[in-house]
Amino acid sequence: MSNVLGLKSGIKNIFFSLLETLAPLLSRSNKPVAHAEVRKILVAEGGGIGDLIRVFPAIECLKDNFPGASLSVLASPEAKEVLFLFSKKDIISEVIDYDLKGMHRGFHRKFRLVSAVRKRHFDLIYAPDRGEGMREEILMNFLTGVPHRIGFQKGRAGSLNTIKTELNEKTSIGKQNLDILRNAGLRVTNEEINLCIPEKDILGAKLLMQQHTHEIVCPFIIIHPGASWNAGYRCWPLENYISLIQKLAKELRQKIILIGNKGDRETGERILKEVESPGVISVMGRTTLAQMAALIKLSGLFVGNDSGPLHIALALKTPSVAIFGSTSPEQVIGQQERCVVVRKNLLCAPCYVHQYDYRPDCKDFRCLSEISVDEVFHAVKLILSV
Repeated sequence: MSNVLGLKSGIKNIFFSLLETLAPLLSRSNKPVAHAEVRKILVAEGGGIGDLIRVFPAIECLKDNFPGASLSVLASPEAKEVLFLFSKKDIISEVIDYDLKGMHRGFHRKFRLVSAVRKRHFDLIYAPDRGEGMREEILMNFLTGVPHRIGFQKGRAGSLNTIKTELNEKTSIGKQNLDILRNAGLRVTNEEINLCIPEKDILGAKLLMQQHTHEIVCPFIIIHPGASWNAGYRCWPLENYISLIQKLAKELRQKIILIGNKGDRETGERILKEVESPGVISVMGRTTLAQMAALIKLSGLFVGNDSGPLHIALALKTPSVAIFGSTSPEQVIGQQERCVVVRKNLLCAPCYVHQYDYRPDCKDFRCLSEISVDEVFHAVKLILSV
């Protein structure tokens, strides 16, 4: 099986390399964006919650640059729920599903999506594609026939975009998403991620807390020990989270709420069983995304890995302790007020900086396993003392 997968990967790399070599003949590079021609815009971001949140400012800017144009968003089913928290969600005309794990898995199903997008006759596509799926998604954008395709370039990957911005390993993705617009000659009218949590969801979060504790306990700490994508090289070991929670509950007498999706329920049950503290409750898999965001907003501190809930916490200005391993905090979140990053400065870290050809060499991810409980505990105390 591994030989077959290796052969497929090799053939795919040859195919993409050939396309990227021929890109100057296939696609007109640096084609200026003619404002009068842009009547329909597609923002394509098929990544996770954090990826989608980080294009919110770009969506606002695109609408400000082209106020008369309709604006559609292509997003994954897992992430699109966060659009309901976007303060300017009314400017979005349509949301198109991009389901890599289901209806768009495989070449033929992706081609059907390309055909469907092609029939909508968009004039401009804003697509900040990066990472392992970068080459494939940029090819899909090219096949839609959209005349203006603006996005990143990493090496030769991205050559099929009409306006290309080199992806930088040291600059935050949020800033680089706006640099794409600047490079296309468009105005950047907003740089902030603006979230708005409906009052009904704040009330729902409070009622959920009352069901578990018979009271609304404030302040409390939110802990998110998971990650929905490539969790192996983004998650601090669960045993460490358990030890941390025990110290927070016993030594600092902190109330703790565990958050996560439905797949995290067993994790929550294990934590509760091993911690054995009435001050720790789990709502994993029992909230909507909006209710989860409401809990983060109501909390005094968020602790978690490089994941979607961390990006929600940062957007809501919730004090945070962010645990990083193979990914780069400089690239993922940049400088953030009231956020303490805990990381190990190993020679091999960070190794994942959104390369299209990323293949992790290590199996034990020392960058995460060597972060001690005391280091994270100290970061929590540092934030709580401010």
